[in-house]
Amino acid sequence: MTSIVRGAFLVAALLAIIPTRLGGQEENLLPHASPNVLGLYKAKDALQTHNPFRDPIAEAFSPDSRKIDLLDQAESFGQDYIRAAADLLNVYENLHCESDLVMMKPLLIDRLQLSSQLLSIDAQRPTILLGQKNLPAITERALKLRDDLLAAKSKVDAIAASLK
Repeated sequence: MTSIVRGAFLVAALLAIIPTRLGGQEENLLPHASPNVLGLYKAKDALQTHNPFRDPIAEAFSPDSRKIDLLDQAESFGQDYIRAAADLLNVYENLHCESDLVMMKPLLIDRLQLSSQLLSIDAQRPTILLGQKNLPAITERALKLRDDLLAAKSKVDAIAASLK
């Protein structure tokens, strides 16, 4: 019995020590973040598609499985690019040394421009599907994803322009 208690204690201690990803709770972690950083996190969260009725087995055998994979991939890449831009912007805004700010600013502008270009490329992926015969749900998701990626791109462009 004591070995079970020790094991449970060890597992609880490991779970407390190992950091976990809090996806979607960045706002709680960044109470002093700027509106730009929080806006990028909201744009990232807007890309997230929640479908509690999703059936991976049915999707695998669906004739539209490649279309679904393309949309999932564009969504995932877009979230990654936005998260990287938001994290780098947050680091920049929390620097206090003037020489660090001067050194970091060109890098931040370059990375924001790169993120903007990558978001533009990913926004074009869903438009490939719009010229094909699709189920209405796939067309709707492709349009929403394209619009969300373009909105995130415009936010990143605005932030980069404000830094110049």
